[in-house]
Amino acid sequence: MPRLFVFEKLAIGDEIVIAGEEAHHIIRVLRLGPGHSVSISDGKSVESLGVISDIDIRDTKIKIRILDQNKSKETKPFITLLQALPKGEKFDWIIQKSTELGVSKIIPVITQRTIVNILPSKLERRMERWNKIAIEAAKQSLRMDIPQIGELSTFDASLREVEKHHLSIIPWEQEKELSIRKALKSIDGTVTKVAVFIGPEGGFSPEEVKKAKEMGAVSVSLGPRILRTETAAIAVCSILMYELGGMEG
Repeated sequence: MPRLFVFEKLAIGDEIVIAGEEAHHIIRVLRLGPGHSVSISDGKSVESLGVISDIDIRDTKIKIRILDQNKSKETKPFITLLQALPKGEKFDWIIQKSTELGVSKIIPVITQRTIVNILPSKLERRMERWNKIAIEAAKQSLRMDIPQIGELSTFDASLREVEKHHLSIIPWEQEKELSIRKALKSIDGTVTKVAVFIGPEGGFSPEEVKKAKEMGAVSVSLGPRILRTETAAIAVCSILMYELGGMEG
């Protein structure tokens, strides 16, 4: 059953009109017609079951009648990925895959060794692109909610996220004592909100790691291998989802 996102409050019996790319995809790609069911999410916690009642091929519009609704519980665990902005289109890929995994919030961060420089005039368009990628990935993975894509942040400003989470970890290649496995061994069921700091291609500087630890973050090792920034992001988020129950049925 295809999933749509409609960012408005719906009630059973309502009839809504879908147009544009969404309607084109349903009519031309999925080839659905009157009587077919669709899932509609508000992007947060309410999922509605709808049925296509009419299709206007000429204007590429479809009418959907709401038949039923279901409200989900709060998504757990709540993972915030604070990702140093990588080169090229790697951040697009990171958004896509972390959305599929269930990450709740993704914040692009400028660190000391970040090479990318986004002009202010291009940032709005880039944010639109990132949000679109998150929405498409949420649809593909049949996810009810859409992760929040935060504003581009400096590293110092991103450290404010530490106090908002039960646990914050910062993988660092120079950490020799505490592995991510050992760090997660001591957590219990009360830890549901975790922040993950992932460095750029050149890694975090010692000064940045020191600042993070002073704020309460935990420096961890990911083992003897040096991972690419995009690999580290997905590896750590996958580990957290597994350990905190995000991959249970």
